[in-house]
Amino acid sequence: MGIVKRQAFYNSIFNYLGQVIGYVNVIVLFPILLSQEEFGLTRMLASMVIIFAQLSAIGSQRVIIKYYPFFRRADGMGDNGLLPIILFNVTAGFGIVCAFFWVLKDYFLATQDSELFHQFYLVIPLLAFLTIMNWVLESYLKALLKTSFTSFLNNVLLKLLWLSAALCYYYEVLSLEAFVWFYCSVHLVLILLMSAYLFRLKEVSFRVDKAYYKWRVLKHLYRYGAYAILDNTNSALMNNLDKIMIGFLILDDLRSVAIYAVAAHLSGIVVIPATSMNRILTPMISRYWKNKQIDLVAKIYHQSTVINMVFTGALSVLVWTNIDGVMQLVNKDYASGVYTILFLMLSRLVGVSFGLNGDILLVSKHYWFNTASGVILIVLMVIFNLIFIPIYGFVGAAFGTLLARIVYNIVRYIFLLVKEGLNPFKVNNLMGLAILVAGLLVGSWIQFDSLHFLIEIGLKGSLVALVIAIPTYYFKVSEDINSLVDDLFRKGKKLLS
Repeated sequence: MGIVKRQAFYNSIFNYLGQVIGYVNVIVLFPILLSQEEFGLTRMLASMVIIFAQLSAIGSQRVIIKYYPFFRRADGMGDNGLLPIILFNVTAGFGIVCAFFWVLKDYFLATQDSELFHQFYLVIPLLAFLTIMNWVLESYLKALLKTSFTSFLNNVLLKLLWLSAALCYYYEVLSLEAFVWFYCSVHLVLILLMSAYLFRLKEVSFRVDKAYYKWRVLKHLYRYGAYAILDNTNSALMNNLDKIMIGFLILDDLRSVAIYAVAAHLSGIVVIPATSMNRILTPMISRYWKNKQIDLVAKIYHQSTVINMVFTGALSVLVWTNIDGVMQLVNKDYASGVYTILFLMLSRLVGVSFGLNGDILLVSKHYWFNTASGVILIVLMVIFNLIFIPIYGFVGAAFGTLLARIVYNIVRYIFLLVKEGLNPFKVNNLMGLAILVAGLLVGSWIQFDSLHFLIEIGLKGSLVALVIAIPTYYFKVSEDINSLVDDLFRKGKKLLS
């Protein structure tokens, strides 16, 4: 357990550091260093590459994690042929997706007015291939419990190298074409570093044991991979479909994609505490479900709805009541994304307020419904985006995402209620919601117009935080939050005594 704890410690540091670097890059620096069209191009390419790569990878990331222990050689010197299978699969998958990509080339280019997109369209398959190789190597290292190294590379080094590319372009060290190629080749640096690390560990082997290549073995691998590709592609579409549809439905040289990307990152700040909390609660759900302790699963289900709603809701209220000051931290060309931030924050709040319904589905016999409901979400996003983007632009995409998320979570909530009798909502959920609304009203009423915007953010934010925190504690909206506050007070008293 010492190795696991040490890896978890470093992973946490690199994850949070990577989040900080990522938010600073996307929200503050890239909008300054790149024009809107150039920044929009990087977001559009990134979104299309992720979907291209997920389709090509054929679930290889999950297959490696699940089946590497089975293929591992007894002497610890590599595996018995998993790597050749994976390389064959991703190469075949990449070839098939490339063929469709080439066939659809004229359609994609005809529906996109950005000259930059036309110029760098063929970068997409190259970057997708590098991304796939990155995922394969990262998954191998995860299977070997060498996760902190990959966490540093993908969360810290990758983002720093992207920033260095943007800086070099801004100061005219690189041309636009050189910048794009630099931006893409960053993945090659990571691939070389991970490959070197694997060779150093003596874990790379191309030796094949034919006993592992029999159909009775491979059929399980391919069956699992087929499920994984659907689930992974669902996730990729959930996170990237809106940006791609904005890019193709709004013909403004990808400027709307850039504005939407900044708004999406700003709204993402509010779910950081919920994401961290869910990492703790998810393994507990798996363990309790396995032991048939459904009462404890129901308890965690409820806890996740209350805690996540309070923390995410409080951060959403703080951001929205200070939105004028927050937008002064961002390039003024992105100010039109204000209501996009609101709708995306609400969609994230809806998602976490329904609790860990997806995690419960995954560990239950109804795991298939997690993927099925994901397909429903994608269909809804496409329909709502087709309706609202032509009318309201990128704000319509955010509104469509909100509506789709509401329907998606209600469907999963009803499914678990009917199939397993699990209802996460109680009176304290309503109490928490009422307190958040009160905080929003107070924050909207308070004004410090004569003060510097940073001082205004600090003062108003402090008052709104107190308006939310005090009644949340007093009315015991969440026993876990009260327990956390009590522990902090006790530790504070010990330090002062």
